[in-house]
Parts: sequence; structure tokens; C-alpha cells
Amino acid sequence: MTSADPSPVRFFYVSESKAPAPPAPMLYREVQRLQQWVFWVPIAIVTVVIWWAFFKQIVFDDPVGREPLPDWLAWVLALVFGLGFPALGWIMRLITQVHPGLLWVRLSPFRGIRIPVEEIESATAREYSPIREYGGWGVRTGRFGRAYNAHGNKGVQLVLTGGRRILVGSQKPDELVAALESAGADVR
Repeated sequence: MTSADPSPVRFFYVSESKAPAPPAPMLYREVQRLQQWVFWVPIAIVTVVIWWAFFKQIVFDDPVGREPLPDWLAWVLALVFGLGFPALGWIMRLITQVHPGLLWVRLSPFRGIRIPVEEIESATAREYSPIREYGGWGVRTGRFGRAYNAHGNKGVQLVLTGGRRILVGSQKPDELVAALESAGADVR
């Protein structure tokens, strides 16, 4: 082949057996927002302090403190903590999904866990104390195992093979247990 010849055109076909499988049907989905005052008050305090310092230094040209921040850093802090921090709090959600053979729990926008239902030895709806048992809401580890919760005091206690315990917070724990059972979990 000479340099004047055009490069050959190659066509690649994907056989039907290698085509991606259609997504499995969803048996259950629950989306919960973090609603506790202990979550929102610190966000509000940091946001107010950052915006107060920003307006005082940048807008009113009255530097804050004996050694004020450079103006560029005040802008960065206003963007990150004055806008980004509240936006992160606003978009955070606990998403629980059950598909055939799989439980997926995620505190969005962060990564979550995927648990194959064959690893679930038992699933029990129960009430719990988020602060006493796990130290609060979110993704927490306590003396009773790991918890994924957003608000309230209801959830599904999972016991996995090997004895690992995970609590999934839910406002509809009986529906979640039923969905796990229909997904193939042995919920006993």
C-alpha cells in the first residue's frame, strides 16, 4: 500500500449475542432526602459566614480581620462553600433500588453498594435509633454494622453471608422486604 492509497475502511459488526443486555426491570425504588436539622444547620452557618465575609471584603471593600484573605481566595471560598456546599446538601439523596438478583443502595452523588441477593441471609423490617445505634444519618458505621439512612427511624436490617450487617433506612420497610423477596432473597 502506498502513501497515496486511502486507508482501508473497516466495518465492525456486533453480533446479537454480544449486544448489551437490556436493563433488568426495577422491582422497587425509593428516594429519600436528608432532612434533619443537624444536617442543615451547619451548612447554613458556614454559608452565612462565608457570604458575610465575602460581601464585607469584596463588595464593601472592608477587609475582614488583621490579616485578611486575598480577594481571589474570598472568591474561591464563596464559590466552594457559599454555593457548592449548599448545592451538595440539596442534591444529596439516599436511593434504594431492587432489581432481580440485586440490591443497590447509594447516597447520591457518591458511590453506593451493590449487594447480590444471594448474599442476603435475612432481611427484617425494624425501627432503630439513628443517633444511638449509628451516630446519625448518612453512610455510618456503628456497633450494629453499617447503615445507609437519610431520615426517620425505620429501615430493613440485612444480615449477609459471613455475618456482616447492613441497615438500609426506608420509609417503606415492608415494601422493601417484599421487593427483596421477589428479587430472590431469602428473607426468612
